[in-house]
Amino acid sequence: MTNFSAIVLAAGLSSRMEGGPKLLMSIEGETIFERSLKSIIEADFSEIIVVLGKEADRIEILIPKDDRLRIVKNTIFEQGMTSSIQTGIAEAAGDVYVICLADMPFLTAADHNQLMHRFREENGKNILVPLCHGQKGNPVFFASDYQREILAHTDPNGCSQLVKRNTEKVDFFETNNLRFTLDIDTQTDLDKFTNAE
Repeated sequence: MTNFSAIVLAAGLSSRMEGGPKLLMSIEGETIFERSLKSIIEADFSEIIVVLGKEADRIEILIPKDDRLRIVKNTIFEQGMTSSIQTGIAEAAGDVYVICLADMPFLTAADHNQLMHRFREENGKNILVPLCHGQKGNPVFFASDYQREILAHTDPNGCSQLVKRNTEKVDFFETNNLRFTLDIDTQTDLDKFTNAE
């Protein structure tokens, strides 16, 4: 049985969001963080590692109790997303690392489970990237074989270069599901989704 470790990145600076930390902003009566985490908790992950940094105390109190869930602090979160990925992966025990963004409140547990089912298929690939209308989405899956390479990765902005270096091992899962690409980075994003309700 494949064990999937969700690495939830909730340590960012929210540098493009006006009006305060985006993860604490409200959408449909819940914070963006709570909605994003809820779908992860409801999915079939073996463990969930929430990586906190900026606003850690304010975010931590929103995290429900779950036997699969652990909280880790990234003390160097200012150095970028990669440092949070590395902080989470250093603590993970699963066979597969699933890099989950905490600003994707529209994903559902079924979305996560669909990707886990796809990854379990024996197709010779050990990285999975959802692809919607040509746009790469999230979460991204890495087999634990990549632990050393991820921990040694120096690009501060995530693992896209690592994906490019290992293209022959990447399963680009083509889907029409826009939820895999809908994250909230700016006030405009938030207003657009709120007004669409």
